[in-house]
Amino acid sequence: MQVRFNDSTEFTVQQVKSYGDYVQVLTVSVAPETLREMFEDAVKTKKITVIEKNQVIAEYEGYTTFHHTEEYPGKVYGVVNYRPEKTPEILEEVQAAAVDVARIQAQSLTDEQALTVTAIYPDWNGEGVAYQKDYKVKRNGELYKCLQAHTSQQDWTPEEAPSLWAKILPGQSGEIGEWEQPDSTNPYMKGDTVTHNGKTWESLVDNNVWEPGATGTESLWKEVTG
Repeated sequence: MQVRFNDSTEFTVQQVKSYGDYVQVLTVSVAPETLREMFEDAVKTKKITVIEKNQVIAEYEGYTTFHHTEEYPGKVYGVVNYRPEKTPEILEEVQAAAVDVARIQAQSLTDEQALTVTAIYPDWNGEGVAYQKDYKVKRNGELYKCLQAHTSQQDWTPEEAPSLWAKILPGQSGEIGEWEQPDSTNPYMKGDTVTHNGKTWESLVDNNVWEPGATGTESLWKEVTG
């Protein structure tokens, strides 16, 4: 089996495989240093033709970016070339940029929407970060919203600074969540639905900080059945 480059030069190979974004060539006739030199040449690799018994069995175009050589037992050597726009490094940059964009856009989501994508939010940082009002962060798997602009300090964690941060609670996402005792800064609102003591409850009022099912809360929560 032969490989013919775009400039018509050829060499003997054992195998050529395409994996979509990249092509792998295996040979016993060419050392890794020489493979690297050949496959770093974007003119040569613009078109790679595979020939067997004088017949063209495959053609690969556009795999012009050398990535690495490989060595296998039996003095088998390999080389991998990618499409320029599909190298692992480029894809990693694209993914990182997409995450950055998603995190920026996530700050405009409502509290209900935010709870459905908690993982996208940045972790709270106590190293002098300037947080703006309504900015959302996660801390120990929980989502918090900034109540007032401030510069963070290590001892002003979201859990320990209720005047600065409010936890966005389960049941405030449009889905049913386990009730947690809220503060005045993160109360349940009308229509929020929670489970508590084996029952499901719906808040009848805004700014609800009372325990579902407790004595005297009949006008604040209603039990949901069925």
